[in-house]
Amino acid sequence: MYYLDSEKSIIKHFQSVKPKSVYFPIESEEVIKVFESIHDQENWKLWIESAGKADPPPDFFSDTYKYMMEAMRVDDHSFKNKKGKVVNPTNSHIRDLEKEIMQSGIMEMCPNAELMINAFTDLPTNKDHNYKYYYKNFIRIVEHHKKRIALYKRNHPNYKVIFFIMDESSAYIEAKNIDDLTKERQVGEMVLGQPHLHFMDKRFIMAFENSDIDYLIWYTPFKLINSPTGKLDLPEVCVFDNKRSMQQSLEYDENHMVSVEI
Repeated sequence: MYYLDSEKSIIKHFQSVKPKSVYFPIESEEVIKVFESIHDQENWKLWIESAGKADPPPDFFSDTYKYMMEAMRVDDHSFKNKKGKVVNPTNSHIRDLEKEIMQSGIMEMCPNAELMINAFTDLPTNKDHNYKYYYKNFIRIVEHHKKRIALYKRNHPNYKVIFFIMDESSAYIEAKNIDDLTKERQVGEMVLGQPHLHFMDKRFIMAFENSDIDYLIWYTPFKLINSPTGKLDLPEVCVFDNKRSMQQSLEYDENHMVSVEI
C-alpha cells in the first residue's frame, strides 16, 4: 500500500519533523500541548486509532487529553471535470505504479518496507501543480469534514476537535510576469516573484476560521523554494489555535500563481 494512504503512516511521517520547522501563528500553552500530544511518540501512545470502516469517526481520539482528530489529505492535482467528478491524474498514475511494483514481487522480498512513490505525469507544470486546483481542493476537503463535526461530537462529547491536514502540494510563488505561468521552464531557471505563504493566504484561512474546529494542524512537507540567496525555509507544520482569529492575512492574485516545480 502507498505510504501516505494510511493515517498512521502520515502521523509517523509527521513525527519526524524538527521542532524548528513548526510555526504557531498564534502561540499558546494549549496549542503547543496539542502539537506535542501528537508529535511526541510517547504522548502519541495515549491516542486510540478509530480509522477503520466500522469504527465511529473521527480517525483518532484520546481519553487522556480529551482530544479527537480527523486526518485528511489535500493536493494541487485534483479537480472537477465537466461531469462534476473529482479526478486526480497524479494519484491515478501512482495507483498504476503501485500495481506494477506489487506484481513484480519486490515488496515480498522486503515485507517490512513502506512504499513511497514520487510519480511524474509528464503533464505541463500548470496542469500538474495548479494553484486554483489547490485552494479549491483544500476548501472542498475541509468543508466536507466540517459537516461531520456534529457527528464527531456525538461520539466524543466535550472533546476538542482537531483537523490534521496532510498537504501534498508544491510550493508556489506569485509571479511578477504573467508569461511565467504559460511558458515551459527549464531546470534552474529563475522566476521573479513573491513566495506564497500558504498559512497566511486568506482563501485557505477562511475555510477553517470561525468554525467548530478547535485546532488545525497543517503539514506541508513538500514546499521547497530555492532562491539566488539560498533555500527559503517555509514551515513544514503550522498549528492553529482556531478560537483565536488571525490578526492578518494575505490575498494573492490567482492568475499570477505558479508552482516552483518543473
